[in-house]
Amino acid sequence: MKKIAIIGSGSWGVALATHLARCGSEIKIWSFSKEEKDLINQERKCKFLPNLKIHENITCYNNFEEVIKEAEFILHVTPSKFTREIFKQYKQYVGNTPVIICSKGFEKETLKTLDEVILEELPTAKIGVLSGPSHAEEVSIAIPTVLVVASKQDDILKKVQETFMCSEMRIYTSKDVKGVELRRSFKKHHSFLCRSSCRN
Repeated sequence: MKKIAIIGSGSWGVALATHLARCGSEIKIWSFSKEEKDLINQERKCKFLPNLKIHENITCYNNFEEVIKEAEFILHVTPSKFTREIFKQYKQYVGNTPVIICSKGFEKETLKTLDEVILEELPTAKIGVLSGPSHAEEVSIAIPTVLVVASKQDDILKKVQETFMCSEMRIYTSKDVKGVELRRSFKKHHSFLCRSSCRN
């Protein structure tokens, strides 16, 4: 059973946790909120995905060290505006554990991509980026989808691909970290333009 850490208990973090738990991994989620931790652990619910029953392989904590220790990789799934602040709080526990960025967007103050933010805070970090045409609600109920993981390190690509791949999800790999990061960051903007164009 693979052990995966997820930093962030929003809809995307819980959806990824649910998928990985179905695939047989043990998932520890970090949440800043004791109320969310208790909701997940005691009632097996997520307020962002009200129809979802939390898988038994998922446990939520408010402690970074407990979540990250023994993890094979870390999925960073917090809003982009909090990425630097939250990463500063747990970077001391990262060591050689790969950090896979699953958030989208730029740092507002600097316009840096999130991989740049994390590498600025921890230059030795092993970085990957996860993205794709997917929605939390669909992933949480096992609707088939595809994702792409990008990293400059082959071992990270292989580990993430093998961990996520199953009958309802296919994972493609890429070495173009910046390209995947930028494509994901512009996702909302592109979707808005497409919808506006279709109406005109």
